[in-house]
Amino acid sequence: MNRESPLDQKHFSQILKRNLSLPLSIGVFSAIFFIAIIYYLLKVTQWVEHTDRVISEANANFRLVVDLETGMRGYLLSGNDSFLQPYERALPNVEPQLDELKNLVSDSAVQIRRLERIEAVHREWRQYASQVIEARRSGGDFQTPLSDGQGKSRIDSIRRDYTDFIAYEEQMRAERTATASRMTVVFVAAFLIVSLLLSGIMAFFGRRELMRLSATYTRLLDQQAEHTDNLERQSWFRSGQNQLSEAVIGQATLAPLGQSILQFLARYLGAAAGALYVRLDDGSLERVADYALDDEGRRRRQRLSPGEGLAGQAVLDGRLVALDQLPLDYLKVNSALGERQASAALIVPIENDGRVNGVVELGFLRALRPQDEELLTLIADSIGSSVEAARYRQRLQQVLAETQQLNEELQVQQEELRTANEELEEQSQALKESQVHLEQQQAELEQTNEQLSEQAQELLQQRDVLDDRNNRLNEAQQLLEDRARELERASQYKSEFLANMSHELRTPLNSSLILSKLLADNPVGNLSAEQVRYAESIYSAGNDLLTLINDILDISKVEAGMLEIRPEQMSVRRLVEALKTAFEPVAQNKGVAFVVELDARMPPTFFSDRQRVEQILKNLLSNAFKFTEHGQVTLRLSLEDGQPSFAVSDTGIGIAAEQQELIFEAFRQADGAITRRYGGTGLGLSISRDLALLLGGALSVTSQPGEGSTFTLRLPLEYQEAAAPGLPVTPMMAQTAMPTATPVSLATLAATPRPPAPPPLTEAAAPVGSAVGAAR
Repeated sequence: MNRESPLDQKHFSQILKRNLSLPLSIGVFSAIFFIAIIYYLLKVTQWVEHTDRVISEANANFRLVVDLETGMRGYLLSGNDSFLQPYERALPNVEPQLDELKNLVSDSAVQIRRLERIEAVHREWRQYASQVIEARRSGGDFQTPLSDGQGKSRIDSIRRDYTDFIAYEEQMRAERTATASRMTVVFVAAFLIVSLLLSGIMAFFGRRELMRLSATYTRLLDQQAEHTDNLERQSWFRSGQNQLSEAVIGQATLAPLGQSILQFLARYLGAAAGALYVRLDDGSLERVADYALDDEGRRRRQRLSPGEGLAGQAVLDGRLVALDQLPLDYLKVNSALGERQASAALIVPIENDGRVNGVVELGFLRALRPQDEELLTLIADSIGSSVEAARYRQRLQQVLAETQQLNEELQVQQEELRTANEELEEQSQALKESQVHLEQQQAELEQTNEQLSEQAQELLQQRDVLDDRNNRLNEAQQLLEDRARELERASQYKSEFLANMSHELRTPLNSSLILSKLLADNPVGNLSAEQVRYAESIYSAGNDLLTLINDILDISKVEAGMLEIRPEQMSVRRLVEALKTAFEPVAQNKGVAFVVELDARMPPTFFSDRQRVEQILKNLLSNAFKFTEHGQVTLRLSLEDGQPSFAVSDTGIGIAAEQQELIFEAFRQADGAITRRYGGTGLGLSISRDLALLLGGALSVTSQPGEGSTFTLRLPLEYQEAAAPGLPVTPMMAQTAMPTATPVSLATLAATPRPPAPPPLTEAAAPVGSAVGAAR
């Protein structure tokens, strides 16, 4: 048996030691190196993902800000609470997302300062939005703060800060990615050099160990390459989402939006042709944009029914459809130099809030890649949200167009109303002439009655002869009574017509006032200064017409007996507070003092119709402030002869004694100069006196020219329906009233010639003409 020499054993021991320790050392070194590289790459990946998350959160928060502004502006334009839903959904989420962004970028002082600035500006904008929305709800002035541009400047500031914030994050991501790539190359190169040296040593001492190490190293490199590919694919997806968001920002309507989306997909995915269909309310699909289609392709299938073709079926199923190896006649792509058949197609349904609202179809000249389908699946929701936002803006434009059409209809109605007023004026003149003729007949009949009374004894002997004349006079008297009843009925028809017509006119007029106010405020800024002045003129004229219609409605209700009295226990103090609240701003604006004096004897409550009492006092106070340029207006409440008394005194122009009864007639004022200077319809005092009579009280005036006037309203302490007077005969009714003939004996009437019959009047023409004649 041969024994190895000590040298051989030592050499063997060295080889064994080398074959064990050297591979082991190399393995430990390789493991540590790869762990360090993998840890470094994972760390870089985490930072890149963190940056992507920050960018995504910033974009989401900015979309919430855009939703807030869009919801607010939609509500201010339309007044419809449904437009506030995006505003109310987005409002509670803005600040929590800002706090989350602060936590994500807490290591960057620059980004923290930007977020704090965004938060401060957004808080100011939110206060501003709350003020204008509240003003819109309460009917106040929301146009002035809207037109001064503060809201827009704040939103622009927020938009700039978000843009800078995202740009900074994208720069950080690019720098980190570049650093990771550079460091990976350096580390891998260093490792390769060391590995080559060690591999040479291992090749010198043992090929097997080197092959094993090489296999291990190759496997790790493959894993690293696969991980790098995954990172690049994720980065490609996120870059596509960001570029799509940038492409759709600022697109107002569906056609430009769809064109931008298709251009982006063609550029980013290399698509050769494409089309975008939007789902309508009836479920059908309409093509709103196309890319690189020839004339024949544009003419074909502009609208699809539900389930029609692969696009319609993809919408019904809500799934992506990928087509490879297309037929020769499926899609032809043309260029200036030639044409070619498409090789593949992708059909992707888009949706918003879980509801499919359209479909995108793309044609390719190459085979489809897995990342093509994955990217389209990721961005389908973003495309659907953008399409829905564009449709929302399109509906707002339609509302504006309808507003303009209503304004034109209002102008046509005003022209028709002027024509009707001219016709009513002519009928009123005819009615006045008929009334004068009847009064002349009445005077002649009274004179005849006196003559017949003196000749009654003489005509007794001629009784048989005068019986026939007596019968004819009875017929004449019956005819006069019939005519009187006709005139009385005509007056009633007039009042009912005016009451009904006032209601019919006021409904479209209120809509026209709102729409003309919106046009005059010009919130979008698309109207010229001349168009704004036209809208302001329409609004001013509509307000004047509405005031006249309301006054005519009240006086017509009184004449027609349609005015309801609703008595209740009224609080004197509450009445005084309501009048102070209503007229103290008026007094401050005119620089006139407003004094309220309450007598201690005045009872705390009295029983009457609160609405009608306030209407009378507000009318008296409005007139007092209108005709008072300086000095003061005094409201004095006292108890006189056991009745509540309300005296409204002013230091205005005063009223002459011969005109103090004239001012209580409908459509009348003291003189023409007052109408021209102060305006008004002349119905307020007439309505106030009629309402006072209906409440069982009275309205009187004492005045001296140049020293002011005092209007006094006296009411019973307890309103009683039986004690209240009947409907008063207003000046308009007095013009059409028929006097009653004085009864005389048959013998006396027989000697009087029959009076001529008055001209005939129609029931419709008489009341309308009377009303317009009184109004003029």
